[in-house]
Amino acid sequence: MIAAFGYWGVHTGAGTASRILLGVGAPFVGFGFWGAVDFRHAGRLAEPLRLIQELVVTSLAAVAWYVAQRPELAIAFAVLSVAYHVLVYATGGRLLDSSEARS
Repeated sequence: MIAAFGYWGVHTGAGTASRILLGVGAPFVGFGFWGAVDFRHAGRLAEPLRLIQELVVTSLAAVAWYVAQRPELAIAFAVLSVAYHVLVYATGGRLLDSSEARS
């Protein structure tokens, strides 16, 4: 995801300064959204909310690849993200461990 957001930023900026700013700033914004929400107090909604959050961020990363003219990486990233989340739940796993999701 860092690479997707950074690559998008570097290839979107019009000049050197904006390319550097977007190349460094976009990953910070992406991961800022990732870490800004505390799910521990969401109780039973913690796991579904975390899933939605992860799918939104990984979808944005796939879109970033696509917009930056790398559709093959966009498709690969999207497929890997979906496959990962399907496998997590198919094997009985959770995105949050039980100590993170408190009722």
